[in-house]
Amino acid sequence: MSNAVKSQKSQKKPAQNTCKRMQALIPGYLEKSLTLHDAREFTEHLKSCSVCRDELEISYLLKEGISRAEMGETIDLHTDLEDMLDETENTIQYLTQYNTAVHLIEGTAVFVLLACAMLLFMI
Repeated sequence: MSNAVKSQKSQKKPAQNTCKRMQALIPGYLEKSLTLHDAREFTEHLKSCSVCRDELEISYLLKEGISRAEMGETIDLHTDLEDMLDETENTIQYLTQYNTAVHLIEGTAVFVLLACAMLLFMI
């Protein structure tokens, strides 16, 4: 077996494993129950993987399409899914900023406590 064929096979396997992992996250994504880390990884992967994007569209259509059809509503798959992905990215950005602020506040609080403790020992 040539080195080029071996290289192609070794590159496909990690990509396939990533896709399997991402596709396993689809139900959690649709239920909005993914962790911040998983949601970030999932949405980033979708930007470059049409296979996983197609799987998400199919799952979304099955989940939303059936319930909306029962209620007599229409579904605009592309727009609805884009809105959901945009909302996810906005939420990820907000939560990332929130977590950063919390860490800064925690760090500041620890610094103030240490400074107070040092002042007490100096007195």
